[in-house]
Amino acid sequence: MMKPLLAIVCTLAFATFASASSTAPEPAPPPAAPAKRVEVDKTQQILRAYEAERLIIETHISTGKWDRSTTNGQFQVQSKERMHYSKRYNNAPMPYSVHVTGHVFIHGYKDVPDRPASHGCVRVPLTGDNPAKRFYEWVEIGTPVSISGRWEK
Repeated sequence: MMKPLLAIVCTLAFATFASASSTAPEPAPPPAAPAKRVEVDKTQQILRAYEAERLIIETHISTGKWDRSTTNGQFQVQSKERMHYSKRYNNAPMPYSVHVTGHVFIHGYKDVPDRPASHGCVRVPLTGDNPAKRFYEWVEIGTPVSISGRWEK
């Protein structure tokens, strides 16, 4: 008679354990990777790239001239090409090219004055420690890009 009683106790214990296991909370998902974002400041002619709140890249840039001002707004990186050739401007080479929106690209250029000088793109220096290449290698498709400000000088 002891054996059936033991079997009932074991069955009840297993059922209670199984019931408790199915209602246990799921483990928390792993923390998200630091969010990348890019800020283009046309007033100061500076590009800043961040991971979370950490500044990764800061470089002077040259945006679009008055009559071809770089578009302000909130965008996302659409695509990247190590070497892109402009369809609008006689196949002009655009190394380390990051497509932002429409005909606006962030790309390397040999001459980057501290003022607007492009046809609407964001020129990044190829000289020195080559911020154009560093930016190209760091940025990912889908990274948010904020373009704001206005050249006043």
